[in-house]
Amino acid sequence: MVTVSGQNLYQDQISETKRQRKSVSFNCKITGRCWEGYVFWYQKRESEPFTWILWTDLDDNSVSSDTTHPQRADFSVSKESGSSQLKIQSVKESHSATYYCACYQSSGTHIFGSGTRLYVTDDPIKTPKLTVYPASEPEPNGKTTLLCLASGMFPDIVKISWKMKDKTGRTIEVPKGEEVQQRDERKTTSMIIIDKVKAVENNLICSVKHEGGNNEVETPQVMFTEKPTEVPPTTMVVPTCPPRNESQGPATLEVAYDSFQSMVSLNLASLAYTLMIVKSLVYCCGLAVLLQLRNKGSRPSSLYIY
Repeated sequence: MVTVSGQNLYQDQISETKRQRKSVSFNCKITGRCWEGYVFWYQKRESEPFTWILWTDLDDNSVSSDTTHPQRADFSVSKESGSSQLKIQSVKESHSATYYCACYQSSGTHIFGSGTRLYVTDDPIKTPKLTVYPASEPEPNGKTTLLCLASGMFPDIVKISWKMKDKTGRTIEVPKGEEVQQRDERKTTSMIIIDKVKAVENNLICSVKHEGGNNEVETPQVMFTEKPTEVPPTTMVVPTCPPRNESQGPATLEVAYDSFQSMVSLNLASLAYTLMIVKSLVYCCGLAVLLQLRNKGSRPSSLYIY
């Protein structure tokens, strides 16, 4: 949902999965008023820019006829009590894309809805499996982390949200600022960072919205083991040379000798590599002189290359 200047565009369908030659509709609920009543519909394919399909006037239900979209004839639009519906009567694979409704503002900008993804396939819809991982131990700032994983679904688009249910049974949404989501193929992970006090005093609920149906999992009561408020600083032990005594003297000398041998070997290798480079440079210079003399038509009487 997008909200700007009192206008709300809400596309409640996150995805639609259809077989070829089936019909599909995309709904866009509008609260407030678009500038001059115009609602636009756009198509967005993978790795391609937005393509304008058509616009419609909500006041008289007229539809634009000057669009240049190559599939314009496949689309129709209708108006229903504060909403605009885009329809495809017979879907094809080439219709696979995300469809957005948009409002035009007098300032010259467009406000877009959240979009609905269309999948044209014979694959069956699979609802997601929800897994909630226990809370981590609180950080020094009093925050703790919970994870909710939605996996194994098709289509792979879901919307995950978190709710809190207090002791009275009242349920409230967790602010979006406390949630982070990561999406991979057929897997979406939502991580919530929340105060320890809230986590202990409320039951947290992971809720998922999917084309195959909505589901939610209530986390068990979060409990933490109390720890001391002060933690002693970690001491790093730096190894030092052993004390000099007769029993350890020969071992120390042996280590030093091995280190000396390694250093000498490294220096010899570096010297040999340098000599090889110098020899290659001399050879290249001599070859260049030969080629230059030959191009001038003269032969050198003798030229030795070492």
